[in-house]
Formats: sequence, structure tokens, C-alpha cells
Amino acid sequence: MFKLFIPLLLTVLYIQCCLILSQLIKQCTEKLRISKDCYNKQTTVQCFIREYSFCHELVLLTEAALSLQIFWLLSSHFTIIFVLISTFFGFYGYSFSILDVENIIFNVLQGISFFAVIFYASQVENEDRKLRYEVKDFAFRIKETKECSEILLDFVSSKCHLVLTASGVIQFTKSLLLTSAGILVTYNLLVLQLNAP
Repeated sequence: MFKLFIPLLLTVLYIQCCLILSQLIKQCTEKLRISKDCYNKQTTVQCFIREYSFCHELVLLTEAALSLQIFWLLSSHFTIIFVLISTFFGFYGYSFSILDVENIIFNVLQGISFFAVIFYASQVENEDRKLRYEVKDFAFRIKETKECSEILLDFVSSKCHLVLTASGVIQFTKSLLLTSAGILVTYNLLVLQLNAP
């Protein structure tokens, strides 16, 4: 039971990290949006640079700390999804261990967590994209203070786009959700076609 529980704990930890990171980036965006009416643009830009730098470093630290583990975790989850679907359609001959209720429950949870990890990790990229749009809008609005506008645009351009990955192999974007689902459907249709009389 313990070996089945550990991947789910790591999944929950990673999802929680993704939620925190996307929330921090969202707060950065909201503060920038609120400060559009502020008179002291230079202070606003400096505060934004400090806050976004912190968020950026935190995302990079999370990426460095958990990227490899998430790669192997997703590989495990994806394999379990294939086993579950193959068992469901009767293609998996060794179903005696899967018939155990405990294993079925944990396997279904791991299958669901595969898509949950992708979804919540892609939220970080989504919030960063929204923030970059907001920065460009803010920089356009403060063109009267050309120096602040240029500093803000140069700063955001110097920072890489925040996209969490699984050891650099898989980039977590929303399109990965559709691609993964498409692979599963294609695989099962292929297996059904090959096993047809």
C-alpha cells in the first residue's frame, strides 16, 4: 500500500506547488493592474520588478528541484493509464493483480493525477502569459514616462517565459492535455483494430 501511496503524495505536492506559483503570478498581475492609476510610476515599476523577480526565481527553483521526479512520475502514470485501458478492454492478460480493489482505486487515482499534473502545471504558463500581456499594456499606458516604460519592457523581455517541464522533455501547456488524450484514444483504437477478427 505504501508504494502505491507515494506517487500520489508527490503528485499532490507538485500540484500544490503549481497552485501556489500560479497564484503568486496572478497576484503580481493584479497588483500591476491596480497600480495603473498610481501617480508614481517609477516606484510601481520597481515594486513589480522585485515581485516578479521573486516569482520567477521561485518557479525556476521548483523546476530545478522537481523536474526529474515529475518526469518519472508522469511516465509511471501514463503507463498505468495504458494498463487500465487495456484491462478494461480485455487486452491485458495478467489482470489478477489489477483485480484487487486497492490496486484499482490507486491506479484510477494515478490515471486521474496524470491529467491533473498537466493541467495545474500549465496554469503557471497561462498566468505568466497573462502577466506579460498586462505588462505590455501597462508599458504602453505609461509611455509619457518613457524611461519606466522601456525599463519594464526590457525587464520582462530579459526573463524567460515560465513553462514548467518534466526534466526538459515535456513542456506543460494546455495543448499537452489534448495531445495526451489523443494518444490514449489512438492507442486504444489501434489495439481494437488489431484485435478485430
